Amino acid sequence: MRKNRLRLIIAILFITIYMLSALVWWAFALTRNQEIIYQKELSLLDLKRDWALDFAYHFSQSEASKPTINKALISFGSEQIYVDTAALKLAIREKFPEIHVNLMTLRQHYPLELCLTADTNLKKSLEQTRNSKKRAWILEGLTLGLITLLIAAAMFFYVDKIIRLNAQQNNFLLAVTHELKTPISATKLAIQTLQRNDSPTLVPKLMDMANSNILRLSRMVDQILLATKFESKFTDPVYAPVVLSVLFEHAIKGLELPTEKRALITLVHEEEIEFEADENMMVIVIRNLITNALKYGLDQPVEIKTEKFKLGFKIEISDCGIGISDSDKKRIFEKFYRVGEEKTRTQPGSGLGLYLVKNITEIHSGKVTVTDNTPNGTKFTLTFNQSQPLA
Repeated sequence: MRKNRLRLIIAILFITIYMLSALVWWAFALTRNQEIIYQKELSLLDLKRDWALDFAYHFSQSEASKPTINKALISFGSEQIYVDTAALKLAIREKFPEIHVNLMTLRQHYPLELCLTADTNLKKSLEQTRNSKKRAWILEGLTLGLITLLIAAAMFFYVDKIIRLNAQQNNFLLAVTHELKTPISATKLAIQTLQRNDSPTLVPKLMDMANSNILRLSRMVDQILLATKFESKFTDPVYAPVVLSVLFEHAIKGLELPTEKRALITLVHEEEIEFEADENMMVIVIRNLITNALKYGLDQPVEIKTEKFKLGFKIEISDCGIGISDSDKKRIFEKFYRVGEEKTRTQPGSGLGLYLVKNITEIHSGKVTVTDNTPNGTKFTLTFNQSQPLA
């Protein structure tokens, strides 16, 4: 799974860098293109000014012979022409509205100089258009870059989740195959032994052995079916009054523990507690937590404590075993999740136990938490709230 995740990270990182590089190039190309357009507009204004000057010269020549009272001497380079200045200005403005016309002289009695300049407001408008488009494209580039990063992150988490789920399902298949194969093989062996040997002393032992393994197989199937119901949101709990001490008794008795394992379990009851619950489901919760505590408890005592309060109660199941890392605490209630790799685990299990614990607890209006035990080990706490005070 680590290799697949590494490949995923490299692939998404490569795609993200490529997309961001393309966006940077795109934004740079657009801003550069806008700068070119701006320079062309300025060049066109300069060209129109030259055209206006040439137009003014030809207009002045054509109007020079016409009698008017507002004529003035205007210098066109080395040539000086008398022309109606008002008519000249009007003709240039009509022909070239972008050009501003000024007539000025440096000294009195000198010919007028024709000064043509591009409209200042037009220049400012072109500059504002250039700057606004640059800002818009840069902002669009940043926005698209952020969207790209978000898409890359979402893609990583989504695909990573699929990879994790696929790995967990593979681990589940490996675990369930082993869990199913063991009782089937043991039951088959007991039946074959009975067929070959009908000794009165062996029959009860072999029958107990077969019955125990069939019961184990049945529980495994029941847990898989219950997990499927939770997944499909089709659960049908049957609520009835349940006495907590009786619940523990049924759960522990159903585990069929050897004497030395049973001796490790300590029950601490402050007072008797009765509440509304689906007894079969709650037995699964208690049984799974006790099984885990014994499985990973390094043959150390397992303590079960109950505490009653006004509108509810809590159950604490503590062991003194290997404990659970903080990173695994966040995921142990996921379906199929098991600490470590399935091929390297020595303890049996399917990865459904704590998933069922969490879901069953929640449909009983409860909450399950996991913390470190003192001085070592793990503590699971089930807290249940009731709408009415407990008796």
